[in-house]
This record gives sequence, C-alpha cells and structure tokens, in this order.
Amino acid sequence: MRFAGRSLSLAVFVVLALGGCAAGEAGAGTNTDTRATPQSTPLPDATPIASVDLGEAPDPLGLVNLWRVSGAEGEGVDTWLRVDALYFDLWRDCGIVSGAWRTNGQMFEASTSAASAECSATTDVAWLRSASSFRATADGWELTDAVGEVVATLTIDGAPAPIDSAAVFYTEPPVITDATREAVRQPVSLPDGLAPATGDDLIGLWVPVGDDGSGGPNVFFDQGGTWKNSADCGGGSGTWATDGQGAFLSSAPVSHSLVACATASVTYAVEEAKSVALDGDTLRLIGGDGTELMQLERANA
Repeated sequence: MRFAGRSLSLAVFVVLALGGCAAGEAGAGTNTDTRATPQSTPLPDATPIASVDLGEAPDPLGLVNLWRVSGAEGEGVDTWLRVDALYFDLWRDCGIVSGAWRTNGQMFEASTSAASAECSATTDVAWLRSASSFRATADGWELTDAVGEVVATLTIDGAPAPIDSAAVFYTEPPVITDATREAVRQPVSLPDGLAPATGDDLIGLWVPVGDDGSGGPNVFFDQGGTWKNSADCGGGSGTWATDGQGAFLSSAPVSHSLVACATASVTYAVEEAKSVALDGDTLRLIGGDGTELMQLERANA
C-alpha cells in the first residue's frame, strides 16, 4: 500500500498523526476547536460492548471500545484508550487527552486536540504519533510502527476511576449506535470506468476544473503526506493517505475559518473524500456514499 508516495509493505495500513483537530468534550483544558463534540452517551436502546468479534480481517468497528493500553512507552500501568464514534479519550495518570479519529477501510487517522488541565503539558503522545498500522490479536489490538514493531497493545481489562472533570460514562465502554456504524462505514466502490488514483498520482497542485489557478481555491498534495489549500481566504490543511487502490483518507478537520469563503468547497471536499479516482486528466473526489464532491485538474494543465 502507499501513503503519501511512500510504499509500505504492511498487511493493514493506518495513519496516526497528532495535530490540532476537533476536540473531545471530555478534555476540560486546552481546546483549539470551538465546535461542540457530539460524543455518544449511553442510550436505553443501545447495547454496551462487552466483547468484540475481531475475526481474521480487522474491522474498524472493532476499535470502538474501552481499551487498557499496555507496552506503550511513557505510559503508566493504568492507561486506557476510549475509542468512540469519531472521537477518542486517552486516560493517563494526569487525566485525559482527547482527539478525533477517522477510518477508511484499513486506514486510520487520529489527532489530539484537547486535554484536562492536569494533562495540558503532555498532549503529545509519542507512541500514538509513531504508530502506523494495527492488527488484531486474540483479545484486542496491537498498534505497530512503520517497521512493524509493536508500540502499544490494547485489551479489554478494567476501567479508569471517575474524575471530577469528566462525566462518569467516559469511564465506561462506548455503545454501538447507528451513528457509530455510519462513522466507520466502508466507502462504496468506485463507479465503473474510473481508475483508482495512487499516491504518486495525487502529488502536486490541483485546482477546480475550469479555474485558472491564479490565487483561487486549490489543494497541494506533497510527498510528506500533508495537503494545503493556500488561497488567501480561509484555506485549510491536514494529512492525507491513500492505499493505491482508490481509498483516500484526510485528517480530521483542523480549526479554520471558511465563513463566506470561496475556498470552503475545496477544503470540505478534501476533508470528506473517501475515494479518489482519475477520469483522464481529471481527479475526482468521491464521498463515502459514492457522491462526487469535486473535480480537480492540475494547475499547470
């Protein structure tokens, strides 16, 4: 598979990148995003997760649970990772570090953005930042780095003690709801006649079809795995990955100003795209439900 132009011989591909993104409401300290965080709360008709059928092929829905973290450098014995629909909370000795995560097939991206006051100086989670893949075990998951070394093991084992700055349900496993399933839903197949775009195909500067590329909305995909809309108004940036077979994943949206801004459509299309395809020289960004979000062409075409 390929991530931002770099080949990786991994059976399962994951990106875990730390940066400023949508915040979990559990973090009561630092928060760079002003949007509310719609985390799931236990509902009468929802079933708590007691165990997960991991099977042989990793299923992103299986990541949604409350996991004890073992073997992660710098973490104490009592460390838990609560993965909910779209958001996660890492329970450390100091409190909670929160962030957002996304998945697309076997790709995964997570970004820290907030922390309880006691953890505000330790939001950089090095082992999470170094992870680049995941694999199922008999009773949980292993997060591994780019060379296949295990950086953390996740198992179902106990729960953190409640703290004053977080609701009690954050100490419990999340519940599987329709919103959870939608958040990790696999994208539909590419329409017939479209060629999957690879990482090498994406690298460079793109503009909406028909745009002359002179200062207007654009997106630049670089080899380092980042993208940027460099237009004067609003703009946007993040990380990106593709599996070389058409699946695409951008990092969860960072805090940016797109009010009454012509660049909003490009930034939104990149953030929401789950598939990328080539139609001749045209790059088509496609959402998880198969809806076309935007058509782009190279700025120098």
